[in-house]
Amino acid sequence: MQALFLLLPWAVAAQTARYNIRPMQGNRFALEVFKSKLWEGRKHTFLFDRFSGSLAFDRERPERSSVRFVVESASARCVDDWVKPDQLKDIDRAAVRETMAAAAYPEILFQSTTITMESPDRYEVRGLLTIRGQAKPVMLTLRAAIREEGIWIEGSGRVRLSDFGLKPPRGVLGVRLVIGTKDEMNVLFGLFGLLATSR
Repeated sequence: MQALFLLLPWAVAAQTARYNIRPMQGNRFALEVFKSKLWEGRKHTFLFDRFSGSLAFDRERPERSSVRFVVESASARCVDDWVKPDQLKDIDRAAVRETMAAAAYPEILFQSTTITMESPDRYEVRGLLTIRGQAKPVMLTLRAAIREEGIWIEGSGRVRLSDFGLKPPRGVLGVRLVIGTKDEMNVLFGLFGLLATSR
């Protein structure tokens, strides 16, 4: 009986798998910013090239799981196909320097607080998102698929620029009021986490 109790902590720990998330082919983290007024129906899509994260995932008891994800603000790049290449540079500069103030706030951080299973392989993740030093609660919905070498997660969330004190970047014509930017933006991601090797 004593041997059983000695083995129990190892059995519990074994249920939680740890994964590392890094940039690799197929991984994608993006923000969508929607336009209004003259450009109603259009959006700016920003991809981030540098990020890192760690996921501790217990499939049987997801409430024990946690995730931490860090994005480098300065790695944002606009990938719109409806603006000219020289305008893309202006958009990138405005987003990185003005809106995100990457020089002063180099990182965007998400730290989960609760993870609950909504249905098989579908989860609701609540946590704190920190942008420009402002931490606000957000909710993400995601799907997770366990694979031999790791885990694939994809999902989305919606946040408001005003919650973080963010001012919309100027439009490519330099007229913020005429072109307009909506307050809400989408967070979209598809990420593969590699199973961490045990030590």
